[in-house]
Amino acid sequence: MGHSRRQFLRNTSLGLGALTMSSTFPRWLGEAAAATLSGYDGYRATVCVFLLGGNDANNMLIPTATAAHAHYTAARPTLRVPLDELRTINPIGMAAGAYGLHPSLEKLQALFEAERAAFVCNVGPLTLPMRKQDYEQGTVARPDNLFSHADQQDAWASAIANPSTVDLPPLLENKATGWGGRTADRLHELNPNDYPEVTSFGGKALFSAGAERQPLMVSPSGELGLTPAQGATFNALRAQALEDVMALHDGVTLQASYGGIFTTAQTFSAARTAAREVAWGALLQDIQEELAGYFVPPAGTSGWTLPAQLFQVVRDLVAGAMPVTSGGLGVRRQMFSVGLGGFDTHAGQDATHTALLSQLDFSLDAFQRAMTLLKDQGVFGPKPPQATLFTMSDFGRTLTENGEQGTDHGWGSHAIVVGDRVQGRRLHGTYPNLDLGNANNPDSVDGRGRWLPSLCVDQYGFTLASWLGLGGAADRDHAFPNLSAYTAAATTGGFPAAARANRIPFLTPDP
Repeated sequence: MGHSRRQFLRNTSLGLGALTMSSTFPRWLGEAAAATLSGYDGYRATVCVFLLGGNDANNMLIPTATAAHAHYTAARPTLRVPLDELRTINPIGMAAGAYGLHPSLEKLQALFEAERAAFVCNVGPLTLPMRKQDYEQGTVARPDNLFSHADQQDAWASAIANPSTVDLPPLLENKATGWGGRTADRLHELNPNDYPEVTSFGGKALFSAGAERQPLMVSPSGELGLTPAQGATFNALRAQALEDVMALHDGVTLQASYGGIFTTAQTFSAARTAAREVAWGALLQDIQEELAGYFVPPAGTSGWTLPAQLFQVVRDLVAGAMPVTSGGLGVRRQMFSVGLGGFDTHAGQDATHTALLSQLDFSLDAFQRAMTLLKDQGVFGPKPPQATLFTMSDFGRTLTENGEQGTDHGWGSHAIVVGDRVQGRRLHGTYPNLDLGNANNPDSVDGRGRWLPSLCVDQYGFTLASWLGLGGAADRDHAFPNLSAYTAAATTGGFPAAARANRIPFLTPDP
């Protein structure tokens, strides 16, 4: 079989994905171990919003206390946000107005104050818990190629910051997998059919890849499958031609396998499309219109991509949560991935970052409004769907600005979590010390304000995966193979309690 045909089959099968409502379909996505429904046997989903390029969280969440804001201002003579322009928030357990948000984050401010949003402070990739002297002396392995876009995106997506130091289970050896995909390996048995647990509209592809389960890869527009052409006759002829081509394998096992995967994927694609249409149609017309309206960008904006991706997530989520008896998929657990690029702000950051945060602010609010509206729709049965949205990014950026009115690559950063089950109006973790004039500042690995993370990606991801139903030690070690070693080292090393815990308490525990 020629290279071009192999590539065609590979790309097309990835694009079509997989779906079956019948247990008799070939389980071509692989088998997986059982997990548990984590206190909620209705539908749950997580949505990863990957901020590609390295979000400058230092201008997203800013302290208002006199000394801390003075340190922030000194490091950013042109990029600083003045106190009187901040959107102040009132975190539980802190002084009123202790922190402020970037002026673009008006809707996120409201979500935070309504206890529907929270921040996870200074989280990032780590192999083991680390103090500044460990970084300086090299006594603890650093993440591979620290400060590199590609490598740190992989570290966030995989929760394996330094593969050479992690004792991988045999199933994961020599495989490129992400923590979303590995979680899917273990959540699969919670769903009543073979529908993929992860659907990716964008973001980092590695996040979605499992050892046994593979994701549904969809265009940001939501299209899955071959684009219909004008004329039913042409579409029918094309479908028949593809079927005929896939049947030609000359007794070669590999060619037959590709053909089988492609044919199955076509069937799955058609079933997904049908489920999305039927489930959406089960909502009242005015509800459909209201949901769609949430994601229409404001007048005067252009080029916004995130709202459309999240609207497609909502469409898939409705299909997933809708019972099979109503034409939906009837699954219980799903994960979604979307992405927003442009955060590599080395120069002219102010205008670029302001626009990106405006788009993010609008999109997060639209998604939460959609979930709130769906909660009151009786079509899902007695238990409405639940969803938690969370952000990831390559890394934070330097506190100090550079000579181009931008910022450079950093390390630890602040993440956003949004949803009804979020322990909102809180800053989870520890906000770093912004005093770069102190050479002994334990939070910065250099004089530029690159934050040494106090929480690791493994803890962040495991918190979300556990909420979905990831089970005990075996499930944990498969999805997050470095987490056990990390918390053990934090315990023996006398690190703070937060570093010794498997989970970060930003989600409300189930009864």
